[in-house]
Amino acid sequence: MNLRKGFIHKIERFSLHDGPGIRTLIVMKGCPLSCRWCSSPHTQSPKPEILYIKTRCQGCGLCLAACENGAITLDEINALVKTDHSRCIGCGNCVLSCPNRARELSGRYYTAEEMLREVEKDAAFYRRSGGGITVGGGEPTMQADFAGEFISLCRSHCIHTAMETSAYTAWEKLSPLLSCLDLVYIDLKHMDENRHHAWTGVPNKLIIESIKRAANVIPLILRVPVIPGFNDSVENISKTADFARELGRNLLRLELLPYHRYGIHKYEELARSYTLESLKPPSDEHMSKLRDIARTAGIDCEIDG
Repeated sequence: MNLRKGFIHKIERFSLHDGPGIRTLIVMKGCPLSCRWCSSPHTQSPKPEILYIKTRCQGCGLCLAACENGAITLDEINALVKTDHSRCIGCGNCVLSCPNRARELSGRYYTAEEMLREVEKDAAFYRRSGGGITVGGGEPTMQADFAGEFISLCRSHCIHTAMETSAYTAWEKLSPLLSCLDLVYIDLKHMDENRHHAWTGVPNKLIIESIKRAANVIPLILRVPVIPGFNDSVENISKTADFARELGRNLLRLELLPYHRYGIHKYEELARSYTLESLKPPSDEHMSKLRDIARTAGIDCEIDG
């Protein structure tokens, strides 16, 4: 047995938006991007992290005694605890000690064989719906060896395989993964390199090149998270549609994903600030306008999410 392990945030069962049919979504930890609007900040770090749900906390102090690094202190006035994340090593002892589940550990190691046993619990749903597994994150290519081993194992058991990726990685890492996938989703945040860099922390040149190369070898769905004030202009969506039109017949469609605020509470649980607090989701009318722009350019385009 190969003992290589992957670091996983969560296994989400019965997913309907991450590929055809009913799917099991494997949410991996670690991402090279730092998108300002990210709704999953707990998947950005490749290390274990403790989430603190203060509404469940009764200030009993049991987590203080469990923490061997002195990373937790008690605010006696508010009966809440504070965590010094610079001292926290994510051991999870405080999670086990909490009687009210006010603390959660983000991150667990699995071998590919262990992960296969988990997803095979849903095999009946895959067969009936034409579903399968989707590896997402975070960014799966940061754990490319494990992801490739797991995906190949699923394929050998006749499970449909898909992956969601930013494609911000060397082709030498991405190419072997694509070879054992049935479908890939790739995000394209912005066509302008400077804007992309300013809002995600990385330039888009590598991503665009990866998309072009991926479109030559595998069915591809291109996704654009539509963020007001960042990439929701007519000009950017027009350029995105023009780029998509050049990808050829392996491009199945373009999906526009409207910005949402569902993950804001995760920043609070990580004691991090959310810089887009005042940002509102785009209107249905604006999303329809952007979709129609892409369709006019000859691209099959849908609004999802």
